Amino acid sequence: MAAVSAACGLAGCQAKLTLEEAQARCTQQGGFLVIIHSQKISKAGAVGPDEPSPGDCVSPSKFDLPPPAPAKPPAS
Repeated sequence: MAAVSAACGLAGCQAKLTLEEAQARCTQQGGFLVIIHSQKISKAGAVGPDEPSPGDCVSPSKFDLPPPAPAKPPAS
């Protein structure tokens, strides 16, 4: 874990956004935010609280289909 933190510090990573900040930024860009929910489970089977965290901002353009390839002329 320390290696990840050190690598992140060297790479100039930004502070993690809160869920609300990420939602606001994504909405400003015209997208929707994917929210990842996770829970810790102990070896005894106890389930911890739900922990939502921001995922990717998905813009509508990600679903645009590429234009069809031009048709090749028939072989003679």
